[in-house]
Amino acid sequence: MPEEDFDLPIDGDYDAVTPAAPKRRTTATRKKTTKGSSTRATTAAAPRRRAAASAAEESEVDERYLKTRPKISIDATIRAPKKVNLYRRLATAFTGATVFVVAIIVFFTLQSATITLHEQAIPVSASLPIQIVDSSSTATSTNALAGLVVTVTTSTTQIYKPTATVDKPGKSHGTITITNNGAAKQSLVATTRFLSESGILFRAVSDVSIPAHGTADVEVAADKTGPTGDVGPSKFSIPGLNAAAQKLVFGVSADGMIGGSGKVGVVSQADIDKAEEDARKALLEIGQTQLTSVTVPDGDNVLYTTVNITAQSSAKAGDEVSEFKIITSGTMAYVAYPKDTVFAAADREVQSKSPTQYHKILFVNDVPTVSLQGIDVAKKIATLQVYREGSAVLDSHATALQPNMFAGQTREQIETQLKSINGVTGVDVTFFPPWISTTPHVASRIDVKLDLATTAQ
Repeated sequence: MPEEDFDLPIDGDYDAVTPAAPKRRTTATRKKTTKGSSTRATTAAAPRRRAAASAAEESEVDERYLKTRPKISIDATIRAPKKVNLYRRLATAFTGATVFVVAIIVFFTLQSATITLHEQAIPVSASLPIQIVDSSSTATSTNALAGLVVTVTTSTTQIYKPTATVDKPGKSHGTITITNNGAAKQSLVATTRFLSESGILFRAVSDVSIPAHGTADVEVAADKTGPTGDVGPSKFSIPGLNAAAQKLVFGVSADGMIGGSGKVGVVSQADIDKAEEDARKALLEIGQTQLTSVTVPDGDNVLYTTVNITAQSSAKAGDEVSEFKIITSGTMAYVAYPKDTVFAAADREVQSKSPTQYHKILFVNDVPTVSLQGIDVAKKIATLQVYREGSAVLDSHATALQPNMFAGQTREQIETQLKSINGVTGVDVTFFPPWISTTPHVASRIDVKLDLATTAQ
């Protein structure tokens, strides 16, 4: 098929353009036809008809081609092709979709919720008896623990002074040391007078003999009742001797005279009670000393107590005495118990009183208080009283307080769920961003905090 030339339309009018090759071929065919002779007309008729048919067929093909081919404009170098615009729209759509997806991811990633539980500690305590049986005892007791129960019996006597006094005037009294500078012994009878430097008269209570160039002590009492006789240290003359003898024989008191003011002790019931308590403590110390030879098992704690104590006072309430005695006697008990076992039993008892499964116990003291409630000396069985106290607070590890339990819930749902727990006084729920109304569905984005109220001291 011959080569075809195309003229590009400037205005985009494709119907005015016809391929050049078919026109030249038609002209050439016509020229060949006119130059032939008549004799050859008949012979050449068949080829001409075939050529005309062929030209007509090619013309039809060209017309169909022109109608279906794309219109090409000279503005093609200026205007973007349709495919370029399509790519641009696809890129813009992809970018927008990416930004949207990233925004969604960021939104869900930054979502968070904080749940704060305000709580008040709940006091809990337990007191339980525990029996300790000595290893040598033949007695049996249910749930008793093996230990040591040792007893000793002892007594003690203590002297005490009354705390109260009353005014009761009396005769001052004291001791005088008599000096004899003479060459002969000097004898003095009871009631011999002694005169102080201040002029207060005293009398010897008993007979006394002072060797030559020697000394002797004698008790004296004031001649009159009253506080005037309470003189301080003084020199005394003996009026019954002549003037010469008085220079050789005289008395001196190193201490002052007392008793004239009339103060005397009065025993009260409080004095007796305190004296008996002190006597019991003294008895306890004696018993502890006697029991130091007892070997205590490793890990055991020891309690001491007194059993069947009797106390007898030499004075009764209201007696006017300067002092009185308390005689105490009784049995001293020594009890050794396995502390770890006893302490663990007390801890379990307190933990069993936890208000809910969401609470844990914080003990007030490191160890419980253990006291000896009673003892059977004959059976060698002691009864301990164990007291343990603590506070119940929410356990942050409790299943009901884990973040996943609140995923996807509203503020109202969370508050209703948590405020029903004993000890919870308030619930605060904070969302981020603030406009969301439910907690994230991812547990790691939920923070649960416990706020324990402090008790004012």
